[in-house]
Amino acid sequence: MAVLTASGVYWYLGMKEKVPDEIMLFEDRIEDIDLKLPFAQVRVSQKDAEAVEASIDHSKKVGKNIEFSMAGPLSVTAGNSGTLQGEVRLFGWIPCKKLRIDVRKETRVMPVGRAVGLYIHADGVMVLGTGRIAAAGGNEKMPAYKKLRTGDYIYEVNGTPVVTIQDISRLIRESGNKQVVLGVLRDSNRIKVRITPVQAGNGNYQIGVWLREDTEGIGTLTFVTEDDQYAALGHGITDIDTELLIRLQNGGLYPAGIDHIIKGKNGSPGQLAGFVNLGMDNRLGTIRNNTSLGITGEITSEEYKYDKDKACAVGRKQDVKKGKASILCQLDNTVKEYQVEIEKVNLSSEDNKGMEIHVTDPELLKKAGGIVQGMSGAPILQDGKCIGAVTHVFVRDVTRGYATFLENML
Repeated sequence: MAVLTASGVYWYLGMKEKVPDEIMLFEDRIEDIDLKLPFAQVRVSQKDAEAVEASIDHSKKVGKNIEFSMAGPLSVTAGNSGTLQGEVRLFGWIPCKKLRIDVRKETRVMPVGRAVGLYIHADGVMVLGTGRIAAAGGNEKMPAYKKLRTGDYIYEVNGTPVVTIQDISRLIRESGNKQVVLGVLRDSNRIKVRITPVQAGNGNYQIGVWLREDTEGIGTLTFVTEDDQYAALGHGITDIDTELLIRLQNGGLYPAGIDHIIKGKNGSPGQLAGFVNLGMDNRLGTIRNNTSLGITGEITSEEYKYDKDKACAVGRKQDVKKGKASILCQLDNTVKEYQVEIEKVNLSSEDNKGMEIHVTDPELLKKAGGIVQGMSGAPILQDGKCIGAVTHVFVRDVTRGYATFLENML
């Protein structure tokens, strides 16, 4: 009984992992879905199905719902955009997982693969941590200890907005030994923190905190949409010390060049080393969002705007299959296509690790050793569709890494 129970639980959890949380479909197109989930039945509201004008093969009406099997190939069409909220049940009665079916207008994107410079202005000045101050008289003091936390953002001092470390230092020096009131963004809350500065040995008043302001780097532009919106990286921009996602106030996208490549090797990932041409005259676009699935914004440079002749269809996660694919990336002055192998596909992944890829292209292996830093965001193509973007490298094997599904970045 114990063996049978354990086997049943293992099978149930395995089935649950195979079921995606969301399936994306396109309007007015016959979609063939084959998730190969034996014994799985999906139940959706008939009202939702009628709202999107959905037609589902081999479905049947059960009360106010519609049921259909996911054991084999399934043909689905929908005439309107909308959402079907469903539930997957094993054998038709064991609850397994909630499933959302999103119907959207068909999307085409222009895969890019070019290296770009990223410059982010944080939403305040980030606190990296607190420290000790060698105060006048030889004593060490920690005025900010347990008052400020790693990941806090200081946006004002005594009611005065601040955007740089110099702003904060000046206002604290001017307050002398009087208590200062800091406006702090912590998680999603704005709070007030009161700290009394300490006079350091050099005569300046300080509060004993390590700070960081703006961030810059090089990444890869993934795609541009028909309305000139873009996505890049496939993962968020995080602080190098705290590894926390940087809160974005605004930012810009700039041209970048690749000087050389630090070749990766197992245990030591490589890097695309280059330069960024900053300045408003060079700006390619804005950065509006910084999320765990990448950065997004608008392209303003004519050179980088959407070109329908270079565009292709978007591949949904259910279109992705194991086997040959390719990536677009820039290792010198040009963007080239390199061969990779998709080794694993996890349809239920909600993060940026839905696929595992293996670099097989001899030229890419010779030049870079595999996946290197700066390659994040390189678009992945399969069967004429753009299906995802490179996100991470495996430190233990730099020829392999993770990728996210493109629909996550839309």
